[in-house]
Amino acid sequence: MGLEHADLSRSGRAPLSVDEAPDSSVSVEEICSWASQLAAESRDRDAILQSYVWPKSLTGITELLSGMRGGLVAVIGLQGIGKSTALMVLEATESVREESDHVVFFKWRKEKELFKSLLDGSHEASEAFLKDYGLRLAEILKRTEEDVGPVALDSFMQKKIGRSRTESFRKAVWIHLLRTKKLILIDTPDYSKTDKRAMATDLSDIYWLWNNLARTSEASPNIVVTVQKEMFGSHFFFDKMHKIELEPLEPAQMVQAFHKRFNCTGPFTEDALTTLARMSQGIFRRFQRYIMLSVKAWRTRQSREDRIDVTTVKDAVSVDRLAEDMELELSELYPKHADLRLQAVRALIQLQEQGATTQDQLAEHLGIEPYAMSRLLSKLELHRYVTRERVGSEKIVKPARQ
Repeated sequence: MGLEHADLSRSGRAPLSVDEAPDSSVSVEEICSWASQLAAESRDRDAILQSYVWPKSLTGITELLSGMRGGLVAVIGLQGIGKSTALMVLEATESVREESDHVVFFKWRKEKELFKSLLDGSHEASEAFLKDYGLRLAEILKRTEEDVGPVALDSFMQKKIGRSRTESFRKAVWIHLLRTKKLILIDTPDYSKTDKRAMATDLSDIYWLWNNLARTSEASPNIVVTVQKEMFGSHFFFDKMHKIELEPLEPAQMVQAFHKRFNCTGPFTEDALTTLARMSQGIFRRFQRYIMLSVKAWRTRQSREDRIDVTTVKDAVSVDRLAEDMELELSELYPKHADLRLQAVRALIQLQEQGATTQDQLAEHLGIEPYAMSRLLSKLELHRYVTRERVGSEKIVKPARQ
């Protein structure tokens, strides 16, 4: 769209169109396109590499892997924190890329879905791995002397050798290719609160894969697998893993990623973008969602000449929305009390805006009894959302992510 037909403002400029960001060479549409790509699989890989900010907890992972053989590493993180992105960036790092023929990245799926997607090329796996799989299929096609494509091969084989033998064969080809690798990056899906059994099944299948490769592969590949923190529990497999917790990004790191991608703050003021980052509690997917909500609210205003400021951001992203987005992770802290989850969100927002404050002042501001505030903060402190220290007779509370 072009400029809207309206009188010039006092600044001498016409009001901005929905496609134009204030004082910026980047369009609002470009920012929205980027922010709408919530899943790592849907984003442009080059753009990810260009703007990625390494969490501190991952900075030594390449050195760890270089000293291991047949090892297991679990990258543990909250839903939406960037576990998939971390594996994609790890695959592209220089030291790993030098061994690209011996590295594979793939999304974990149930066996039937996995092998079907490998056959038709729709799987989110390393291109080289899909190519190798296709070449292996081509060899089989040549032996059968049948003129069928990879997608039709599945039906063809089931008719020739039966369903059970076909499934065994597909797994055998998959395992054969994995035995040649030195590093296998496995990205598990996000699970809902009701999917603990599904996650346990997937982890058992990954354990079977690791055990099989450890016994049959001369390469003894290292396996790095993502694990959703909200679901992290007592599975026996965890004890065999090196565990790296993917810490939430600091607000400044999230703003830095935005700057690296667009070289500006777009339609946002710096304070507004920082406020969105704080609201996101270090979860990059939320940061993107809140950018979209803020732009939508900004577009509904009659004049879009001004930048998106802190007031617009707070109006666009309500406390109820923040509580809803933190529901899964806070349910671990307060499993039976939705009211406590809401109070926790309000406390975190207040601390992010105000900074360090006394426990009594925070309780008074939120209208919570001091004893109840102490219990609420104890849980948040245990899970590293806040820190507390005693200064004289007062307890000072600080947000852990500033």
